[in-house]
Amino acid sequence: MFAEIRRIYRESQKPADSYFNLYLARPLAAVVVALLARTRVTPNQVSFLSIAVFALAMVGLVLLPGWAGLLLGVGLVEVSYVFDCADGQLARLTKRSSPVGALLDFLMDELKAYLLVAGIALRWHLHDAGGVYALVLGVGTLVIIGSALSLTKFVRTPEYAQATGTKQLKHGEASGASHQRSGPLWPVQFVARLISQYPTTLPLFAAANHLDWFLYAYAGVHVLYIGQTALVVVWRLGRFAPRPAPESPP
Repeated sequence: MFAEIRRIYRESQKPADSYFNLYLARPLAAVVVALLARTRVTPNQVSFLSIAVFALAMVGLVLLPGWAGLLLGVGLVEVSYVFDCADGQLARLTKRSSPVGALLDFLMDELKAYLLVAGIALRWHLHDAGGVYALVLGVGTLVIIGSALSLTKFVRTPEYAQATGTKQLKHGEASGASHQRSGPLWPVQFVARLISQYPTTLPLFAAANHLDWFLYAYAGVHVLYIGQTALVVVWRLGRFAPRPAPESPP
């Protein structure tokens, strides 16, 4: 069984991935894939299971005060992420990868981001004396996350790639960039990607008993992303039209 898990782990990896995925999430996901590879369970069903576990995590986070809710919520977030890795690994191993599966995976990621922000804001409001401020910050963060996701979907369209002469990026293609050290801003980018990949950093904020700090960081990272991406979009698509050619003399 152990040899089978190792084989599945090697054969179902992405070309590029983060250290957290390579050394923790995907080895655990390989165990799940080993159990499912010879069954009729599909990668899409694993995706649906992942978001169901995530929703349960947010219910625990909101309804259970103290460390019980915190540990249950964060623990189930990590379990959900293992299933999130397992769906892609199962698809690659069983040759069931498809464009609609990739879109479904991105949709699940979107929904999880909204649920995470809403869950943390509600917990802060109900159990950690956040008051109305927690709700206002939560709504503001949801708007920020929605704007960031809309920008991401726009710049990944084939129309945008064709208009700007750039390579079309698909979901997950940039996930392995978190450990690449290039350019003067790589430390900022490294921290930003760690915060965006919340299964990596959420336990640290939970251990400090300050999920509100995570909410600030998560919102801030996406504000920076929106600013950078919007500037690039405006630069590439907002230029003046070419000068008209001079008219030929009669």
